[in-house]
Amino acid sequence: MQTCGFTHCSFGVARRDVTPPVGIYARSWAAARHEAADGIHRPLTATAAVFCSLHPPYQTLALVALDIGWFPYLPDERRIRSAVLQATGLEEDALLINFSHTHAGPCVNSQVTDKPGADLIAPYIEHLIDAMTAAVIEARDSAAPAWITYGHGRCSLAANRDFWAPDIGRFACGYNPPAPADDTVLVARVTGDDNRIIATFVNYACHPTTLAWQNRLLSPDYVGAMRETLESIYGAPCLFLYGAAGDLGPREGFVGDPAVADRNGRQLAYAAAAAFEALPPPASRFVYTGVVASGANLATWDYRPIDDAERARCATLLYRSISVPLQRKPALEPIDPPGVDRSDPIAEAEKALRRRLLQASLGDDPIYQMKLWFWRLGDALLVACPNEAYARMQVELRARFHRQPVLVLGCTNGTLGYLPPRDVYGSGLYQEQQSPFLPGCLEQTITAAITGLESL
Repeated sequence: MQTCGFTHCSFGVARRDVTPPVGIYARSWAAARHEAADGIHRPLTATAAVFCSLHPPYQTLALVALDIGWFPYLPDERRIRSAVLQATGLEEDALLINFSHTHAGPCVNSQVTDKPGADLIAPYIEHLIDAMTAAVIEARDSAAPAWITYGHGRCSLAANRDFWAPDIGRFACGYNPPAPADDTVLVARVTGDDNRIIATFVNYACHPTTLAWQNRLLSPDYVGAMRETLESIYGAPCLFLYGAAGDLGPREGFVGDPAVADRNGRQLAYAAAAAFEALPPPASRFVYTGVVASGANLATWDYRPIDDAERARCATLLYRSISVPLQRKPALEPIDPPGVDRSDPIAEAEKALRRRLLQASLGDDPIYQMKLWFWRLGDALLVACPNEAYARMQVELRARFHRQPVLVLGCTNGTLGYLPPRDVYGSGLYQEQQSPFLPGCLEQTITAAITGLESL
């Protein structure tokens, strides 16, 4: 059933190109045999959306959709975010930077200095700071009254990726046909007072891993073609918001052909467009209007404006955060289970480097205080998590708050690892081995998210 809700606020949007220079160090896959990017498939972007209250108490919230995979060294992300906060004057919890999590982007890691193209990393980090700051300020300065209308559709791009490989007798990360996958696409359309579409949002959970170790091009993966398709239809910037996709990836992925990424992106774009076309006009609901006698008694429905009480509710903007104390594993595990061939020195060196950087980011405390951010945007609720939760998180939250649109964002304001469910620990899955957290981390996060959303 179509979930519909509204936000009434002052809204602005702005975009900056953050495509790295060709030749930057861009090793995202241990299996890759190249170190630096050879070219560009599609541009990488930073798109800022700013939401401002129309009435007291005045609030200003900024959400940046950024085409970055992750920051391997967490202090880099903290420095970038702190610089944007200082330059824009935003409150700490009022800025969310959601990574598209493309695996075909640059390695944004200031600790890497001895690789081909590593000299381009530090200037690129400064460019990210400047680009996001400029986009947020432009979006804020251009903000004008607008209505945001929410709804949802379905897209089968995402598939479960916890595959039992019978030939090796253990789990592998890849398309798993028998298992169900959350196919929810949550969309939002922003409309000005003149009914012109100002921006669109697509919140979807699917790893951007179409392009893998064979690919040598910088790319936003499927997100690029999705944006381009929707922007050609609606004539307005589209922001992709990466969801809780710890166990989800494209059915057709791990390839080197950019055409496959484009095809995946169009699949999501057309599914989102179908959901957009089903949305009501701004500030109106589809209601029963009576019976017309014909050959049959015909039930009629039509769009009617929402009432004053609902309009007032739609103008509420709130934000807050909480910390979730996650217990850490005593030591980081090797990514592969015992018995797996570790004879490739390049892949092993890459995996060892990632474990060292993760350890440096975590520090020595046995408890990691993971922040969750919560926004209320009129009828809509938003929760942002820095780590990669299994899709169970968004499924449970949307079922719990089924009367409201619930945007669930993963890989936001930094990321360290996976949040798998308790029952997969000990299975040998990649996600539970990579996770630095003990069993129960996902369940604890979901419980905390429910508490945080209820407080709004």
